[in-house]
Amino acid sequence: MLRRLLLSLPLLLLSACASLQPHQKTMTRNPLASSAEALTLADELVKAGRWSSAVNTLEAASREFPGQQEIEARRDSLLERWQRQERKVEDLIMVGDAENQKNKISLLEKLSLAEPGNLIVTSRRIYWKEVLASQVEALTACGEFHVTTDTPLARRCFQLASGMVTTQDIEQRLAGISEQLRLSESIAAERRRVKEEKDRQHRAKVLLAEAKTAIAARDYRRALDTLEKVAELQPENSEVPSLQEEAWSMISPQVEALVKLGDHLYLDEQLDAAVATWQAALTLKPDDEAILARIDRAETVLNRLDALRRQQNSPDITD
Repeated sequence: MLRRLLLSLPLLLLSACASLQPHQKTMTRNPLASSAEALTLADELVKAGRWSSAVNTLEAASREFPGQQEIEARRDSLLERWQRQERKVEDLIMVGDAENQKNKISLLEKLSLAEPGNLIVTSRRIYWKEVLASQVEALTACGEFHVTTDTPLARRCFQLASGMVTTQDIEQRLAGISEQLRLSESIAAERRRVKEEKDRQHRAKVLLAEAKTAIAARDYRRALDTLEKVAELQPENSEVPSLQEEAWSMISPQVEALVKLGDHLYLDEQLDAAVATWQAALTLKPDDEAILARIDRAETVLNRLDALRRQQNSPDITD
C-alpha cells in the first residue's frame, strides 16, 4: 500500500503543475509601451507589497528603454526603500519574539517561586534567559538603525536591551541611543507644538471672518459669541475688542428696549408676557444678573398665584 502511494506521488505533482499553467499565463503582461507605464506599474506593485516584482519591472524597462535616468533612479530608490522595509519587518519579528520571551521568563519565574524544587521549570527559565540574553547585540543594533526613522521601534529595542546584562561597549551604544531618543522626542514635541499653534491661528482666522460676516448680517449675538472664541484662541488679537464694541453698540439698545417693555408688562400685571420679553432680552445678553433677577421675581409671583389658585379650586375636606 505504501509503495503504491509513493509511486502515485509523481503523477499527482505533475497534474498539480499542469493545473497551475493556465493561471501562470494569466499573470503574464504585455511588453511595456513606455517608460512612464513602467514607472506607473512599479508604483502599483509597491502599493500591493510586491517589491521584487516592482524592481524587476524597472530593470526590464531599463533594458528596454536605455538611457532613461528616471527609471534607474526609481529602481535604486525602490531597492533602498525595500532594504529598509525588509530590515524593519525582520526587526519587528525579532522584537516581538524577544518580548514574548521576556513575558515567558516572567511567568516561569512565578512558577519557580511556587515550586522551587521543580527542576524542569528552573531549566526552562534558565534556557529562555540565555536565549534572550543572546539577542542583546541584535537589539542594540536595531535601536541604532531605527532611532532616527522609527522612534517607537527603536524605543522597544532599547528597552529590551537595557534590561539585560551588557558589556561596556553595549552600554555606551545604548547611552547613545538613549540620547538620540530623547532628542527625537524633543523634536517631535516641538513639531506638535508648532502644528498646534498653526491650527490655533488658522481656527482663529476662520472664526474672525465668521464674526465679521455675522456683524454684516446684523446677527450681533452670534458675532459676540464667535468673537469670544477668537479671544480665547488669540488673547492678543487687536481686532477683537473693536469688533466686540461695535456689536455691543448695536445690541445694547435692543436689550434695553426689551427690558423696559418687560418692566411695563410686569407693572401691568401681564407676568407671563413680561417673563417672555425678558427671556428674549436674555438671549441677546446671556447671564445678565439684572435680567435674571427680574425673571426670577416674576416667576416667584406666578408660582404664588398658581398655588393660591389651586388652593381656591380644591374642595373643602369635611369630617
